[in-house]
Amino acid sequence: MTDKEYRELKRDILAWLSQQLKPKRLKHTLGVEEIAVALARIWGSNIYEASLAALLHDNAKNLDTQLLFEICQKEYPALSLSLEYSSVLHAFAGASIAAKRYPMMSEGVIHAICYHTTARPQMSQLEKIIYAADFAEPGRESFPGLEIIRERLFIDLDAGIRQILQQTVHYVRMKKKKIHPLTLDALQYYENES
Repeated sequence: MTDKEYRELKRDILAWLSQQLKPKRLKHTLGVEEIAVALARIWGSNIYEASLAALLHDNAKNLDTQLLFEICQKEYPALSLSLEYSSVLHAFAGASIAAKRYPMMSEGVIHAICYHTTARPQMSQLEKIIYAADFAEPGRESFPGLEIIRERLFIDLDAGIRQILQQTVHYVRMKKKKIHPLTLDALQYYENES
C-alpha cells in the first residue's frame, strides 16, 4: 500500500466512522490508533495496518446487540458467540463488516479487529498491538495498574499482553460475568509462554 492509498483509505474510513460511531466512541478509536501506531513503530510492525485496524476495531460498537448476534451467528458459527458474551460481539461483527466494506483490507487487519476484545492464543503481532492499544489508549479512565501495563507494552509486548489478560479476567470475574473461552485460552497460552 502506498502512502497515498493509505491516506485516501484512512480519509474514507474516518468519514464513515463519523456517521457510525458516537463522538465518545470516535474519540476512543482515535486514541487506540495513536497507541497502535506507536506500538507498531516500537515493534517493527506495519504502521499502515496498525492504523487501519485500530480505526476499524470498534466500527460495529454502536449497533444493536441483536443485529451483532445475527451477524456473528451467520459469519462465525463455529465460535461460542451467544448473547451472554454481548460485550465481545461487536469485534467479530465489526471484522465481518470491515471485510465487506473494505475488501482490499488484509487478513491480518481483519483478524486484529476480530480478536481485539477476546484475544486468542498465538496472536499475530498486529493482533497483539490492537488488543493492547484498545486496553491502553490514552483516554481510558485510569485504574490501578494501567500505567504499569502501558509502560510494559513498550518494553515487552508479550508480558504486557499477559498482564492485560490477567487484569481482564480478574475484572470480568469481579463483575460476575462469563468470560469468553478464547480469553481463557489466551491467558493460559501467554502465562505458559512466560
